[in-house]
Amino acid sequence: MSHSTSIANTIPRLPRLDDMEVTQQYVDQLVSALEDAIDVLNSTRHRSITELNLTNTQEHGGKLRNGDVFSENGILKIVRAGEIYVGPNTGATVLGAVTVVTT
Repeated sequence: MSHSTSIANTIPRLPRLDDMEVTQQYVDQLVSALEDAIDVLNSTRHRSITELNLTNTQEHGGKLRNGDVFSENGILKIVRAGEIYVGPNTGATVLGAVTVVTT
């Protein structure tokens, strides 16, 4: 799959019913389309990347989803399930401002 071809363009369209009756032919077409879609998804999961440029990454893992990438002190990290990520917290009082960063 080239860079110009998106996954959405290669996944087959599901067959549509002409009427409300589900026939064996329709089921066969549906199964075939789903198998083709699964093959496309499986082929795109394991890809070799020769060049990667990540710009404007978040500086903490707070409010990100599992699998999202962020940078911390110049090191790329991936949000994982079971880990706790907190963004910077800033508070202000009458005496001044206090910044607390927890990672």
